[in-house]
Amino acid sequence: MKTTNIIIIDHVHPILLDELRDYDVRYLPDIQPSALSPELITAEVVVVRSKLRFIKEWIDKAPKLKMIARLGSGMDNIDMAYAKEKGVTCINAPEGNRNAVAEQTVGMMLSLLSNTFKGSSEIGKGIWDRKGNEGLELQNLTVGIIGFGNVGSTLASRLSSFGCKILAYDRFISGYGNGIVHECTLEYLQKNCDIITLHTPLNKFSKNMVNSEFIEEVEKPFFLLNLSRGEVVVIKDLIKGLQSKKILGAALDVLPNEQLDSYSKMERKQLVYLSDNKRVILSPHIGGLTKDSFKKLAEVLAIKIKKEL
Repeated sequence: MKTTNIIIIDHVHPILLDELRDYDVRYLPDIQPSALSPELITAEVVVVRSKLRFIKEWIDKAPKLKMIARLGSGMDNIDMAYAKEKGVTCINAPEGNRNAVAEQTVGMMLSLLSNTFKGSSEIGKGIWDRKGNEGLELQNLTVGIIGFGNVGSTLASRLSSFGCKILAYDRFISGYGNGIVHECTLEYLQKNCDIITLHTPLNKFSKNMVNSEFIEEVEKPFFLLNLSRGEVVVIKDLIKGLQSKKILGAALDVLPNEQLDSYSKMERKQLVYLSDNKRVILSPHIGGLTKDSFKKLAEVLAIKIKKEL
């Protein structure tokens, strides 16, 4: 057994434990934050999901820490700048759930266009309205992808079979345009899209990016999907867009605050509006959460951990 001390503080697929069997691994999926401090004293690698924000406070409690490994894609719950300052490597596994998120995006997109959710809700109330639920075909629309990393690029591949026009904008990468995807500026995307889908990491550029100004700058009424991070969209401005019909429909897998029991009066009011709106589809941050991706994330992360060690 290798002496590297690894602690895993959230539930993971058993394959990760099997792949790391040659290391000194402590699997503590149900550990509470109040009991974590003593475990961090000897930890050299910490594997996290989303149980807690691994910020300066926790990093300082792990004097031997060499690596923080995130079982997922987003790194916004890790203080990467401070980790780097302390010489701690940060890795993640965005390849593990990119297909899961892309598939859910397609599913939510088609549900919006076909009024599936709206129609189902109405039938439950005794309303059988065929004409009022007349849909749109994806093949005749232009889809704009904001964020062309693992998920965005996978989504483009999945959408290609529908025959729609695909535009993509990414602040940090370029040169990805091809016969399927037209690489463009944000302004061009806003001018030409019928659907805008968000797949950007949360950072200083993307936080609150979709606000009133952004929505006004989109030339046509459009559908909005967010399967990235909740704080990318300003909820009060999204609601204004829905009320004005500038936003034809929205699908949100994420919210700025996902701790529903901590909601303020205003947050509860906004959530009720979204929940009651037949043109809005909500899901509890499950875009990357499938049985398949749970295993794939573990496989990818195990490879990366062993490579770094």
